[in-house]
Amino acid sequence: MKKRLGTIPKGLEWISHNQEELISSPDSAKINLGQFQVSAAKRGLQKDLTRATFIMQQDHLDKIKAYAYWQRVQIKDVLELMCEQFFKDKIVRSIPEKRKDL
Repeated sequence: MKKRLGTIPKGLEWISHNQEELISSPDSAKINLGQFQVSAAKRGLQKDLTRATFIMQQDHLDKIKAYAYWQRVQIKDVLELMCEQFFKDKIVRSIPEKRKDL
């Protein structure tokens, strides 16, 4: 069956609904509005992962990339290993709630 212009792909029906329609139906609001509550940093990732952007020295990044290439692992796995080794013998206190937004 040929798709016609203007049809909405399966799973993206929420795009055509306006806010009032979603809020008026409690069940659909939980599903559809819930998608908007997920930050871009976590969208499409496992629960315990997040995206982040860092500024670092180019030579450090080159070494990380080269190590990942030769070990046949992903860069995120190298960074995870580096963090595990760095924090292994350290005690890290959590940030107080009122200061987390800084």
